[in-house]
Amino acid sequence: MLGRIILSAVLVLGVAAGAAGASTRGYGIGSGVSDPVPLERGVTILWHGKCRVDGGIKTQSGAPVKAWDFWQEIFQTGAPTWLQAHTHHGAECIMNVQGVTSWWFAHRGDAPDSAPTIVPVHRGETVYTVQGRVHTAGDVGPEKQAYLGIHVLEQGSNFNYPVDDPSAPPQSKTEPVSIFKNELQYQVPSKGTFTIYNQIISMSPNETYHIFKFNQLGYYTVFEGGAMLNVPGRRPEPMAKGKMVLIPRETAATITTRGNALLAVTQLR
Repeated sequence: MLGRIILSAVLVLGVAAGAAGASTRGYGIGSGVSDPVPLERGVTILWHGKCRVDGGIKTQSGAPVKAWDFWQEIFQTGAPTWLQAHTHHGAECIMNVQGVTSWWFAHRGDAPDSAPTIVPVHRGETVYTVQGRVHTAGDVGPEKQAYLGIHVLEQGSNFNYPVDDPSAPPQSKTEPVSIFKNELQYQVPSKGTFTIYNQIISMSPNETYHIFKFNQLGYYTVFEGGAMLNVPGRRPEPMAKGKMVLIPRETAATITTRGNALLAVTQLR
């Protein structure tokens, strides 16, 4: 349903605009596009954002991790919703794609003694949650919200670690659903600082998105429509709706659509 809503905006209105980039305000990196960006023929970036992970992902003792567990998800929910406050043994980078996501932080990232706050995240905006920061997501309405959520975690750690914080919003859930949710374990990490790049891409029928040879890990999920993945030296393979594919570092590939399609793209550089 979410994919059809986004496609309707693209096909009928010709736009799927995001809000201007949010101020970081000590809470995270804000980045967005105010207008769709043509990438190549029939391929348009609807929204994009990025999160810089300074120093990389660390173990609880502070050493660099030996491997990552990577999660890519579009999470949608109605109002009222507040998930339980929690932390991660890794980084979280989210980009809103529908409605307004409410993002609660126990304190500002640059002021540990500051008061809790709620950051509204509009369409096309990005919020970064650094490793170990107490936070949670919600929807205060009036419409449903959805966001592309990326977690890059210490290999073998839990998806999250619940925190009992009396200042957190009371828990509630209204129609929560994962449009898709995929995990790949034992990902070979970058050394030190890296950046998470997110895009939602719209593709017209029978068009091709090119993935160029680059020092990045690329994760690609078709969540509306259908497409074929072509990697040199391998047989073309269909991309099942909602199933993520990994393109390793220094690997070129193409994704070709059969009809109108939407693609979630995450690249770690």
